[in-house]
Amino acid sequence: MIVRKAAIEALNRILHTSMKADAAIDLFDQYLDVRDRRLLHEIVYGVLRRFYSLEADMSRYCNSKPDDIAHTALLVGTHQLRHMRVPAHAAVSETVAATKALQPKALGFVNAVLRRVAASEPPQKLKPQQQAELPKWLYTAWRDAFGVDRLQQFCQVLQSPPPICLAVFANREQWLAEVCAAGIEAEPGELSPYAVLLPAGTPVMQLPGYAQGALVVMDQAAQMAVLALEIRHPRSIVDLCAAPGGKTALLAHLYPDAEIIAVELNSARLPRLQENLARLKCKNVRLLQADAMSLPFADDSVDAVLLDAPCSASGVLRRHPDAKFLHDQEHVRLLADRQRLMLAEAIRVVRDDGRLVYAVCSIHPEENEGVTALLGLECQRLFPAEAHDGFYIATN
Repeated sequence: MIVRKAAIEALNRILHTSMKADAAIDLFDQYLDVRDRRLLHEIVYGVLRRFYSLEADMSRYCNSKPDDIAHTALLVGTHQLRHMRVPAHAAVSETVAATKALQPKALGFVNAVLRRVAASEPPQKLKPQQQAELPKWLYTAWRDAFGVDRLQQFCQVLQSPPPICLAVFANREQWLAEVCAAGIEAEPGELSPYAVLLPAGTPVMQLPGYAQGALVVMDQAAQMAVLALEIRHPRSIVDLCAAPGGKTALLAHLYPDAEIIAVELNSARLPRLQENLARLKCKNVRLLQADAMSLPFADDSVDAVLLDAPCSASGVLRRHPDAKFLHDQEHVRLLADRQRLMLAEAIRVVRDDGRLVYAVCSIHPEENEGVTALLGLECQRLFPAEAHDGFYIATN
C-alpha cells in the first residue's frame, strides 16, 4: 500500500501541478527500500508512458468524472492490471487501500471501477492518439510533419523503457570485455565510438571505472552532437547550457589541449555539474555562470561553440514521459524563440572560420528547422529508435 500511495501522490503532482517526474519521485524515494523504489519508478513511469490507453481503458466504467486523486488511483491500478506481473487481487486491493489513505470518499468508486477493469479485456478500439500514447495536439503535429507510418514506428519505441547508454572514455573494447566477463550484458553503440548500451536498470555506479571517471551516462545521439564539432587544434570551446556535464566531459576528452568553457545559467544545476566534472577528471574545463542569450564574450572570439539548447524533450519521451504533460504547442513556440536567440548569440561569438553545433533532444520541426532555417547549416534529425534517442543536430 505504501508504494501505491507514493505512486498516486507523485503522479498527482506530475499530472495536476506540472512537477517533473524525478522531483516528484524524489519526495518519496528516501522513505523506501531499494525494492520498493524500483516498484515506485516502474509504476510512475509506466503510467506516464501509457497514460492515454490506460485512461481509455478505465474510463469505460466511470459513470461520473473522478476527482484528481481517484483519477490517478485508477491509472495506477489499471497499469498494474494490464502491464505488470501483479496478481489482480493485489493490484486492486493495494490501490484501494492507498486510495482510502488519501481520499476515503473515493474508496468505493475506485474499488468498483478497478474490479470491472480486472474482469474485462483491454478495449479493442482506441483513437490514433491513444494508440500512440500522445496528447492530441502532439499526435496531430507529428502526423502532419512526418506521416502516419513513421509516427507509428517511433511511438512504439516510446512506450518501453530505454536502454542505458554510456560514453566510455577508457578503451571501449577492453572495458566491454571486462564487464561481459563479469556477467553484465553490454554491447557497443553504432553512432559513437564511445557508446556502450546496457539493459535498463543496470546499476551504473557499480560498473568498472565509474568511480575513476572512465564513463558517463549519455545517449549516443547526444554523443553524436559532440562528435559533430569536428575541429582541429582548437584553443577555446564554449559548451552552452552545459549541465549536467556529459557533453562537456566528452569535449574535454576529445580536445585535451583546448580550454573548455562550460556555461550554465541555472545556479541550482552548478553543484551537480561541478561534481560530475570532478569525478570525470576534466581538468581543462572552466565553469562560467552566464546567460546563453547574452554571453560575456567578444564577437568572433572563440574557436567553437556547442549549443545543446533547452527544449521540449520530445525526442526523449522514453526517458522523460512526463514531458508530454509539461509542454504544449504554445510552450514549444516560446522555447523556439529562446533557441533562436541563443543560436544568434552563439553565431556572434564564434570565429568566422570556427565550428558551431546546434543540438536539441527534440524532434519538433519548430525547434529544429524552425530555428536553423535560412542559416545555411547542415542538419540531421534522428527519430527515437531502440538504440538511441530522438535528436536534431545542425552544423556550419
